[in-house]
Amino acid sequence: MWKDIRSLWSMLSPAQHRQIIMLQGLILTMALVEVIGVASILPFMTIVSNPDVLSGETFLAQLYQASGATSHDIFLFWSGVAVLGLLALSSLTSILTSWHIIHTGQRLGADLSIRLYQHYLLQPWLFHSTHHSATLTNHIAGECHRVMSQIINPLLQLNARIATSTLLLVTVFLVNPVAAAIGAVAFFSIYAVLFMTVRRRLSHIGEQTSAAGRRRYRLMTEGFGAIKELMLLGRQPQFIADYTDSAHDLARQQGNMNALAQLPRYLVELTAFGAVIMLVLYLLRADNGDSSTLLPLLSLYALAGFKLLPAFQQIYASLAQIRGNLPAFHAIKEDLEISQQTQLPQTVATEAVRPQQQIALEKVSFTYPGKSEPALNQISLSIPVNHSAAFVGPSGAGKSTCVDMILGMLPPDSGKLTVDDQTISDHNRRAWQNSIGYVPQSIYLADASIRDNIALGLSRGDIDEERLERAAALAHINEFVDQLPDGLNTLVGERGVQLSGGQRQRIGIARALYHDPAVVVLDEATSALDTISERHIMDAIADMRQQKTVIIIAHRLSTIQHCDTIFVIDHGHLVGTGTFAELSHKNGIFQTLVSHSEFS
Repeated sequence: MWKDIRSLWSMLSPAQHRQIIMLQGLILTMALVEVIGVASILPFMTIVSNPDVLSGETFLAQLYQASGATSHDIFLFWSGVAVLGLLALSSLTSILTSWHIIHTGQRLGADLSIRLYQHYLLQPWLFHSTHHSATLTNHIAGECHRVMSQIINPLLQLNARIATSTLLLVTVFLVNPVAAAIGAVAFFSIYAVLFMTVRRRLSHIGEQTSAAGRRRYRLMTEGFGAIKELMLLGRQPQFIADYTDSAHDLARQQGNMNALAQLPRYLVELTAFGAVIMLVLYLLRADNGDSSTLLPLLSLYALAGFKLLPAFQQIYASLAQIRGNLPAFHAIKEDLEISQQTQLPQTVATEAVRPQQQIALEKVSFTYPGKSEPALNQISLSIPVNHSAAFVGPSGAGKSTCVDMILGMLPPDSGKLTVDDQTISDHNRRAWQNSIGYVPQSIYLADASIRDNIALGLSRGDIDEERLERAAALAHINEFVDQLPDGLNTLVGERGVQLSGGQRQRIGIARALYHDPAVVVLDEATSALDTISERHIMDAIADMRQQKTVIIIAHRLSTIQHCDTIFVIDHGHLVGTGTFAELSHKNGIFQTLVSHSEFS
């Protein structure tokens, strides 16, 4: 457990280290004030039980004389006020410290989730293609929250309670070493035995909690993502049943963990009452029944115990929470370590590598992780600038992988992507992608306005209205936008549910054209359009051919018939290149695709 805590500490930034170290000063101040408040009860109760101590040469007598009080009762009254003031100061200091502890823990947890979110968003496409989005969401929102609330916060509370308990025990030990030692050993032994007994159980519960949390996030993501299909198939009951099982499992595991964290409380309370009785008997015997000595000591022990018992319970509960939730830290530990090296670019590259001659793949091969067969095998092709090119082939042939390679989304295992003989690599990939407008088959739309969706990722103040209007016109959005009461400011709903498939697709095309790209890539982007809308889009694309390079993954014959070049891909190999007419006569695979109209 402590090894994991050291790992967590090493993942915090120097600024966070300083923040925690500064918090230690406040914690020590709180502990000292609390000890002073508890210790102040001893002289006060000494005066109450034996007013004669105000006479003679004792410290209390000298303090009484220096105070100027005219009687013992007045001095006793102001002594009580002073004790109450110290206890109030102790409470205020504890409130302030707790406030800072809680907010420090919340900020640390938020910083960890921000780090993970940034790390995931800055990962290459291959990472996202092999990781479930529900898992990443669970790491950011679920496991990070557990690390914050069930590890970081308990650690800070543990630190504060250990400091307070240590100073209180030292104070009691100085007054009566034997009683303090016996009490400390007794309570420590109870908590230690209980913790050693349940620690393995806590680890198991933590693992089950993580598993239930993952299932819950997956079911939420898949259930809402496929809601239309579930409604049509009537499969909601199965998803609800699965979610119910995972939610109940999560509640059961969290309940077990919380119960184990509170387990010692009642046993310790019983032990504490027994200890008080034994202490009274011990003090009566040690002081021969002198109540003037007994009452102050009992008051000190009672107040110290009032402070120590919750502190001991908090220490045990914190240890139990940390132990039980370490699996949450284990789930994100590797990503947190890697995220330390993930840096947000100081400036986003604004320059663009705009092709002047051609785009080419040179002997490119690529195999997806975990696969034995290459998705691309020694692919070599070139696309002249301001030409239109289409990729066709059977399903799974490697068309999308080939286009992803051109987009710079995948790194080749061998070979290279070049633009005008300039190799695209890590240092210029962003500039190359600045020249590309991409239209996927399935358009993502945020729950925002049409305007914001076209300029996705830009703040309102950064949107160029002239570019927006031009892109909207090219995508023929105005045909339906002009009929909406709020025009481009119309909200589209989550995932664009308030729009038709064709309307969503045209917004995606406008988004791709917004920054006036030199290269436009359409990944079966017209498949959701009606014939009239598709003709408008293809007319717009035809108008752009003299100014832009257009790359299409084909779905319909109409989208590729007029392309300058068609590439036929099969089993990761380039098996044909030519125009529609040329391939229709000489390429068997293309002839089969045409006869069956299979381009997806």
